[in-house]
Amino acid sequence: MRNFLTTLLLATVLLPAGAKAQAAADAIDAATAAVCQPGDTGCARFVGDEKGAVPKRGGAKQPVMIGASVFMLTPWQAERERRCLALAGWAEARGEGADAMAAVMWVVANRAASADQPSLPCRVVVASGQFEPFAVEPVEPKNRQKAKAAKSKGKPKRTAAEQAALAADPRTENKRILAEIRRQAAVIRAGGMPSWPKLRLVPDQEALRVARGLAWNLNDDDMPDPTARASLFYSPPAQAALRRQKPDWAEARLLTTSIGGHSFYRYPTPPEERTIATLVAEIGE
Repeated sequence: MRNFLTTLLLATVLLPAGAKAQAAADAIDAATAAVCQPGDTGCARFVGDEKGAVPKRGGAKQPVMIGASVFMLTPWQAERERRCLALAGWAEARGEGADAMAAVMWVVANRAASADQPSLPCRVVVASGQFEPFAVEPVEPKNRQKAKAAKSKGKPKRTAAEQAALAADPRTENKRILAEIRRQAAVIRAGGMPSWPKLRLVPDQEALRVARGLAWNLNDDDMPDPTARASLFYSPPAQAALRRQKPDWAEARLLTTSIGGHSFYRYPTPPEERTIATLVAEIGE
């Protein structure tokens, strides 16, 4: 089976660029449709289709393929890194479909693989100034906090109908989700296991389930990289909405593809392609 996958991957590498992109898209579509293959209880537990406890810390390390690299991880570490991947893809592109979420996850995996020193997805996701949803929330001055508390104290209490309408407002939910993601980012920075957000809206719930399935299968065998080894991305629509200019770093990078509302970039001279020979990294907790 492994030899078959190797042959298939080599064939994919030799395809023209357009065919490569289509092959990657087909793989993502297949992974999204099935989420987990029949009999894959590990995947079913990870995406929430079956109940199961989080693995205990410690234990023997085993090879785990994430993106184009193989890491030696304990079951607890593997769970943590895949959760970071899923949360990153979901937080950045949950409204743009499975292909966009997978592309964001591949950027995280590519950064982990291309670092001068072997890194891990969780470290990449919470690195300073990289992924905006996981940024450290700025602390407001105490006088502003007091003013907000005094203002809210004087407001009349909302009725049950008003509270329900507010909870159903996507803008309110987006703010709540951002606060939750930043709480999980703090857990990741502290070396802990991030929790899955408690979601109120069905589209967000389904997108997270898909993201979890994509994170489980994110490797070159099951889901070829649709970004052509991109290590950076940004969203032109989001930049325009915030009245921001195109990032300066984009001028010195090569645009590899656009997926959903995101544009993906890499250095003009890409690192040596890793197809069959993968990076094996020994990462401590």
